[in-house]
Amino acid sequence: MSLRRLQQRAKIGCPFCWEYVPTPQRKIAVFSADGTLGGRCGGCGAAFVVDETGRSGGQALLDAQAVLCDGDLDKAMAMDSHDYEVKKRAYQGPTNSVGGRPQGHAYLQPKIWFLKLKDKA
Repeated sequence: MSLRRLQQRAKIGCPFCWEYVPTPQRKIAVFSADGTLGGRCGGCGAAFVVDETGRSGGQALLDAQAVLCDGDLDKAMAMDSHDYEVKKRAYQGPTNSVGGRPQGHAYLQPKIWFLKLKDKA
């Protein structure tokens, strides 16, 4: 999926603070060889990445950890699942000509993975 097509889609709200997240940008300092589309929420600082195929959740989660650690891959690998919260949302496509969404293969829909550091109490 091209960046241009992603920019044409509806805005996405962060599931942690409900602020709109910026348009995903290509991030190179991640675990994926070709980089990933992602960014940071301006409201709460959560990291997000787009799983463009809807089938690469594990890779997207690793890439989101790298974005959360500002590209420090060693720090991202040292993180434990108790250090952050994870939320995922379907990245809805545009509506079709009759006003509904295309049906079928919902598991192949792009997804956005959000990660936010937990508050240390």
